[in-house]
Amino acid sequence: MRIPYDVRADIPLTKEVAYFDNAATCLTPVPVVEALTDYYLGYRGNVHRGVHTLSQRASAAYDAAREKVAAFINASPEEVVFVKNTTEALNYVASGLHLKKGDTVVTTELEHHSNFLPFVRLTNQGVTCEVIEATNTGLREEQFTKIEGAQLVTCSYISNALGIVLPVQKLGQRAHETGALFCVDAAQAAGHMEIDVKELDCDFLCFSGHKGCMGPTGIGVLYIKKERVEKVQPVFLGGGMIKNVSLSGYELADPPERFEAGTPHIAGAVGLAAAVSYVENVGLSAIQDHEQELAHYTMDELSEIDQITWYGPYTPHAGVISFNVEGLHCHDVASILDTHKIMARSGHHCALPIMNRLGLQGTVRVSYHCYNTQEEVEHMIAVLKEMKSLI
Repeated sequence: MRIPYDVRADIPLTKEVAYFDNAATCLTPVPVVEALTDYYLGYRGNVHRGVHTLSQRASAAYDAAREKVAAFINASPEEVVFVKNTTEALNYVASGLHLKKGDTVVTTELEHHSNFLPFVRLTNQGVTCEVIEATNTGLREEQFTKIEGAQLVTCSYISNALGIVLPVQKLGQRAHETGALFCVDAAQAAGHMEIDVKELDCDFLCFSGHKGCMGPTGIGVLYIKKERVEKVQPVFLGGGMIKNVSLSGYELADPPERFEAGTPHIAGAVGLAAAVSYVENVGLSAIQDHEQELAHYTMDELSEIDQITWYGPYTPHAGVISFNVEGLHCHDVASILDTHKIMARSGHHCALPIMNRLGLQGTVRVSYHCYNTQEEVEHMIAVLKEMKSLI
């Protein structure tokens, strides 16, 4: 399936650089920026706090944004909580569940630090954190037995470091069979592929607006299945998240308002809704197919260069490819690519557990979206081939 129209025309930076750092943050289309500008210049007001025209219009736009994002993942609006980013959402799960001494959380060795550190910190409270080990190509499935007796299983949908697609449905099924809750870090999946929380049957799902959705920074989503709402306590208390307050206590508002204390990122929510509409118009299936084509072309070409090693399985492999050039530090490779206006990431990608497992100091990472082209990849391959003279 092909990208239906020239998205590059909506993203001016594509005329300047080959942007291959989409796993960190994506470029933003003009219609999304226009939605932000429209809020700031046309109806800037706080939400759910006034009867005047601007507040009413802002409230309607904010509520419509929640409905749009909920439909995007096949959830109900009351199940969608707006947060700052994936990291905040995952910390909300870790803190809001109030896990206690003797409880167990299971995560994996492929996780971003944001889906690892909040749960490791719980060990200070007597919670056990079990980790399913990984290899260059995926998880060690024989270690799924660690899930038995756990209270929570949390894993990424796609590894941000190696592009590995994790067996989320298998992990979720095993979690629920043993009575555990299931959380999915979808930071590298949202906006790159279709996500259906009902099909995944997850209890929590987290993603950021600025990554695959091509939305603003500072806005993210925490999905909480409505049957699990009472298991999660608000982490922040303040305005907007209560029904009533007295000198002796308070009564929480209904979800999702109970989880959104204080003035929310209104412009971010409006921009995220516009971004969701944009990627839906492009077509999530078309985006996924396009990224798959670029990923496989990249791996095929890298395999022809003796001095380069790439990581992960050939298939399934998301549009995130990590590699190293023998004899050159990953930062040096990324710096050379930068001189050719190719934006790539280098380092450990906030995924030190899997880097340590593979004995790597870091990798060069290229990650794609719908506005990247094969011509851009060909240019990168040509530059990498020229690096032989530096080895």
